[in-house]
Amino acid sequence: MTHYTQTVNELARYRAELSRQEAQEYVERELKCPECGYLVAYAFSDAKGHFKIKCKKCKTVSVLNFAYFYRRKRNRNQIFFMR
Repeated sequence: MTHYTQTVNELARYRAELSRQEAQEYVERELKCPECGYLVAYAFSDAKGHFKIKCKKCKTVSVLNFAYFYRRKRNRNQIFFMR
C-alpha cells in the first residue's frame, strides 16, 4: 500500500509542477469578496465559467462569473464614445 501512495504523490507533484509552468504565461487577477472587498482568491486569464467562494472575513458565500472580472483594454475611440 505504501508503494501506491508514493506513486500517487509523485504523479500529483508532477501534475502540480506542470500546471505551475503552464500558468506562468497567463495574467493573474485578484478576486475580492463582493460584500467586504477582502481578497478571496486569485484567477488566471484563461479561467472561464463560474466560481463559488467563501469569504474568510465576512463568511459570505458567493458565486462569481469570470466573464464579469475580465480586464479588457479599451481603445481611445471606445473611451471617447462613452463620455
